[in-house]
Amino acid sequence: MRLLGSTIGQRVLSMVTGVTVAAGALVALGTATGGVAAAEPAPPYDSFYNLPDGWQQAQPGQILKSRQVDVKLLQLLPTNANAWQLLYRTTGEHGEPYAAVTTVMTPRGPAKPRPLLSYQMAVDSVLRVCNPSYGLIRGLPIEPANPAGPLPFPAASGELALAAVGLQQGWAVAMPDHGGVDNRFLTPRQPGYAVLDGIRAVQAFTPLKLDKKGPVGLMGYSGGAIASSWTIEEHPTYAPEINIQGAAMGAPERSLEDSLRDVNATPLAGLIPLALGAVLKDEPALTPVLHKYVTGEGIRRIQETRNHCLAQNVLQNLWYDYHRYFTKPLNVILADPQVAAAFRSRGISGRVPTAPAYIYNGVTEEVGPIRAADRLVRSYCAGGAPVVYRREALPPRPIPQLMTTHGTVAMTGAPGALVWLKTRLSTPHPKELTGCDIKTVPSSLLDPAAMEMLGSGVIGNTMLAAIGWPIGS
Repeated sequence: MRLLGSTIGQRVLSMVTGVTVAAGALVALGTATGGVAAAEPAPPYDSFYNLPDGWQQAQPGQILKSRQVDVKLLQLLPTNANAWQLLYRTTGEHGEPYAAVTTVMTPRGPAKPRPLLSYQMAVDSVLRVCNPSYGLIRGLPIEPANPAGPLPFPAASGELALAAVGLQQGWAVAMPDHGGVDNRFLTPRQPGYAVLDGIRAVQAFTPLKLDKKGPVGLMGYSGGAIASSWTIEEHPTYAPEINIQGAAMGAPERSLEDSLRDVNATPLAGLIPLALGAVLKDEPALTPVLHKYVTGEGIRRIQETRNHCLAQNVLQNLWYDYHRYFTKPLNVILADPQVAAAFRSRGISGRVPTAPAYIYNGVTEEVGPIRAADRLVRSYCAGGAPVVYRREALPPRPIPQLMTTHGTVAMTGAPGALVWLKTRLSTPHPKELTGCDIKTVPSSLLDPAAMEMLGSGVIGNTMLAAIGWPIGS
């Protein structure tokens, strides 16, 4: 039955959108007047994260430690699949030795060569307990990072419902801590290195018996899309031997200036102090600059984001309005040479990927504005990269804003991305893609294959996982 443009299809889209209007902000989460460079609370002790002597001499992608784990859906329901965690050597922003952890799952049954999906979760935090390697294996309640303070709740495990669709297809699925062991966020280049070296580590892990030349797919939304975009940009020079067959990315947010302008005073405006805190963690020299432009209360809010995961940071800063906390107009702040350099280094790099990309973004998107996504796609296409780009034209947001396009497209855009990845990873010799396919659509969810993926893949798979059914066996 044809759904695209039909009355039934429009009703289904309206129903899905109606649900996400109420829950959109939660979907997207799942996010003292002193110096803002104060260290975040120490995570609960876990010796697995202790780096062994001489780890710096290891090769990028070399495994330093491994352990078998049990992964939990929504931190509560055990997932019936094989799972391990690998601590591996990678590379930092400036080329220095660095380390990260990836969590890899495979369907039950004998190990064998199979495609690999690297799913980058939207961690959007600088706390280790917010990383996938913590949130995926610890049950509720998770131990507080600071026993005297609020409880950090990692949202990453909620995205397992999407990542586990890869298991249903029979793939191996890796979920790296793309911020590394120092819990970085919005760092240039480094997330790409961490993802690529995580793939190297997984493919070299003997119990999995994966083919090092086997097909690899990437997927991520929002903060996970930022990491995925850096990955395909660094891939041709850093790890060209990896056979990336496709990268599906939603709302990649590669323009901090555009994001700062559009997310202000929205339900997800808590991303503003969170992002500023993350940039300052990378570049503490910006601290005195920030003090010139931000009030004491604004600095306190930025500092506080280092104590929480994404969900708490957003909920504690709903409809955050930077006009209340900035002492100068935004244009003046953005023109400061140090601020401009920090934002520019995190923006569109001009690097051209060789792997095919599927990018989707809401036209009324507030966190990753459509104009920034358009520029990223133009950058890739101008260099000859193969890109499928879907501009999701959902209804305009109301004023005052009570819904979030960002949260809505997180749900409605993912099934189409998974369908595209399935064609890239499930065919022995997928068709070589060339050129750019750019369309504005009411919603990619109106495609029958995407609707089927939502029902039997995302929803059906999650229900089976909830009752302990083996996924993908």
